[in-house]
Amino acid sequence: MTIIAEITTEKRDVYPVFRGLTELGVSNADLAEALEASPAAVAAWRSGEARMPARLIAFLTLILDSLVERKGSEAAVTASMFPGLPEAGQIRTVRARDNLQQQQAFNCGFDRAHMESGLRLFLNWRNRKVFTDTRFVGVERGRAADIGHLGVAAT
Repeated sequence: MTIIAEITTEKRDVYPVFRGLTELGVSNADLAEALEASPAAVAAWRSGEARMPARLIAFLTLILDSLVERKGSEAAVTASMFPGLPEAGQIRTVRARDNLQQQQAFNCGFDRAHMESGLRLFLNWRNRKVFTDTRFVGVERGRAADIGHLGVAAT
């Protein structure tokens, strides 16, 4: 390996869910607060230096799903009102959706208990309304829709 290759090597998020959340403007500080973890732990999970628990991955996947759904709805309304106006955030939403789909495929390998635990975390987080800024308004979906989406029962 040459010195140039060592210098230009880029750090890449291990899990697609992190890339999707970044596309939508969610910071490491936001993630640390949502996960009730330190920013150092979030950085270690992102880079793969530490293994992230499956329940937390499922939890973040649900947050990303909610945000992508909201952003997609906003883009559709904007496009219908202003057909000639290019939507700058639309590309970011499409990339976030791609990362969401990759993460959902990855999550298929999780057992049911991890997915249910992630769903409970998501429902508790949503009910606490930790984030009051507009990026997280779309997370306010009904409990039945969340349960139906995963096909699991939350207790």
